[in-house]
Amino acid sequence: MFKTALEANQSVEQLWISYIDALIRLDKLDLASKYIEMADKAGFCGEKIQSFSQRLISPLERATAGQFFKPTDQHYLNFLAALHQNVYENYFEIGSRSGKSLMLSKSPSIAIDPFFQLEKDPIGEKDFCLMFQETSDTFFRKTLPKLSGLKCQLAFIDGMHLFEYALRDLINLARIASEEALFLFHDPLPWSFKMTTRDNKSLGVGEAWTGDIWKLVPILKEAGMTDNISVLSSAPSGLLAVSNPDEKVIASLDKNYSEICAKWVDVELDQANLSALYEKDVIVKPEAYLSSLRQNGFGNIPGNSKKWVSQ
Repeated sequence: MFKTALEANQSVEQLWISYIDALIRLDKLDLASKYIEMADKAGFCGEKIQSFSQRLISPLERATAGQFFKPTDQHYLNFLAALHQNVYENYFEIGSRSGKSLMLSKSPSIAIDPFFQLEKDPIGEKDFCLMFQETSDTFFRKTLPKLSGLKCQLAFIDGMHLFEYALRDLINLARIASEEALFLFHDPLPWSFKMTTRDNKSLGVGEAWTGDIWKLVPILKEAGMTDNISVLSSAPSGLLAVSNPDEKVIASLDKNYSEICAKWVDVELDQANLSALYEKDVIVKPEAYLSSLRQNGFGNIPGNSKKWVSQ
């Protein structure tokens, strides 16, 4: 529609802006570059048009120039809202706290947080919403065995900001995954070395903190999950998407968990690790990823939420 509108009236700057922005969001960067040049030739060379050129610079090119890539694409809550237009077999959320992301779900939901501070009604259109005020470790060790019939098709993990906890959550969730499942981890794309510290007490009040969630990317690559992971450039600090994890890989991660943690716990994000994190074809636009999920028919699968039984 943007393209049609632009072709009908190329004298309106906002039509150029809207179409180029849409192309970038859908990761059609070559076409976006072409239209930026066309807009310039048409006499539109204002700040908004010129800013698009910066968005065409790849994360890897930024790392080569000694710069961080700060995600500016679709905000992660907007991405989650788009995902939750579908209803899933069950939705798990670890680190719900305020409930801002939990309230977006229309699916039967399980929320885990050691200290809820809900700002809005978390129930909404859900068949049910089970809330456990405890750590995820306690939930998987003590609470989950008391429940049966719960499968995880979609999960959002935004807990401790430390890779070992997030990795353990992945292992535990994968054991109860639906046939098709997607796990999303917040904060894999920091925009400074400082915010990757494992000790958030070293940061000032209000300073951004991602912890070392970024380590999940190389860990899962080394485990053989390159084809299962994507890093979404969702503002403000990205999302790591893990789709349909292989049972054998998860079993291997579980078996070697202690060794993996020992290897990575003291690793810091340096320039070499930053370049590896920005490797080509790993970071994708959230809109493009969402489009691929829709094309593959992820979600809207009739669930068995009302059939679950508590032991």
